[in-house]
Amino acid sequence: MIEVISLLSTLFIFFLFSIFPLQIQFSGERIFKYEKNFYDILFLNILINIIILLFISFTKIDLFYYFICFIFCAFFSNIFFIIKSKNFLRRYFNISFIFFILFNIIIFFDLTQDPTLSWDGQKNWFYKAQSFFYGYNFFDLNEMEGVNYYPHLGTLLWGFFWKNSFLQYEYIGRFFYVFIYLLSIFSICDQINKKEHVRILVLTAIILVSYDNFLFKGYQETLIFSLLVFASKNFYKYITKQNNIFLIVSFICINLVPWVKNEGYLFLIIFNASLLFMIKSFHKKQQIILFIVFSAILLIIKNYLFYKFLGINLFHGGNLDLLISFSDFSQYLLSVSLGFVVAILKYKIWIFILLGFYILSKIKKIQIKDIIMINFLKINLFLYFCLILGIYFSVINHIYGINWWIDNSLDRIIYQISGFFIIYIIIAINNIKNKF
Repeated sequence: MIEVISLLSTLFIFFLFSIFPLQIQFSGERIFKYEKNFYDILFLNILINIIILLFISFTKIDLFYYFICFIFCAFFSNIFFIIKSKNFLRRYFNISFIFFILFNIIIFFDLTQDPTLSWDGQKNWFYKAQSFFYGYNFFDLNEMEGVNYYPHLGTLLWGFFWKNSFLQYEYIGRFFYVFIYLLSIFSICDQINKKEHVRILVLTAIILVSYDNFLFKGYQETLIFSLLVFASKNFYKYITKQNNIFLIVSFICINLVPWVKNEGYLFLIIFNASLLFMIKSFHKKQQIILFIVFSAILLIIKNYLFYKFLGINLFHGGNLDLLISFSDFSQYLLSVSLGFVVAILKYKIWIFILLGFYILSKIKKIQIKDIIMINFLKINLFLYFCLILGIYFSVINHIYGINWWIDNSLDRIIYQISGFFIIYIIIAINNIKNKF
């Protein structure tokens, strides 16, 4: 009974974390003129708090003080609006939000059945989360066990909610990954312009084919998956609405990815490279250029901090030796190809994404704004494919062997980037003319 109360209180804390500092009923109209999408506003609040926590991690401020101050302000400010407005709670009592709460509770209970950590989660990521649990900051990570040059944003959130949970069980800190994972899927499915039951069916299908209990055992892939979902969704809305706030949110999301895992900087480079290839298609080219320039500046700052204080190593022992035999190269292509097939069969979300590609290729009349996003996604997909080939080519002569690297990482890389392409499913559904 106590654990049930703890899980529900954790969900309540996550919810408070997502409704402050921007008041939901005003943020859409008076603050940023952000489109009235309930899940977008929840995520926008989460994004603000994540950025604040990231800055605090470079100071000696105890994260517990921020938690107490935040919970107090979030709770009492919203109590004020509940009393003031009779319609305040109406938006929470709808079928979509009820499903959101139910999915959170179901996955929470699923994870409590086996809360053990994976090897990488236990040997590397756990120690970073533990350091934030005990009140240390970024500059103390060099003294922790595990790989010290791994980025710390995901473990910062893990340690923050672990420390500030009702029972202070370690695995409760990881529940936040579940919350933001589900929030990203519910948010992007809100873009479906079909009836409510269609949205519910689609988001349920996406959850069923993208949820993997194993990835919540200390891995950071689901957090990157979620950030990429929001990055692509907001960029799509920027193209269709021409509202700068969507570009800003997309910018923040894609620039937080390198703070979660080292390969995130490659994802950021691919996003910016795709922008350059598509620069002629955008109406406001100066904004796109600024996007790229500021992304480069933030990436340089991030890498400088890790190089100076943690001894960053971006290549993980890879090499760029191009002198290999034809038979070795053939075996390399075969191994990577088989790895792709296994990864796609494991994470079947890619089957739906590829089906979306096929459906859109058969539709003759597509709006120009959708075409721009589709072309942008195609360029990204091609560059991601080249990236993966390059990553595994760099370890072709590694001591562990290329098959070890493929078996232990390719499926997770494929999973991460699938978040960026889920928008393709949504665009395909919206362009199907048949009524459901």
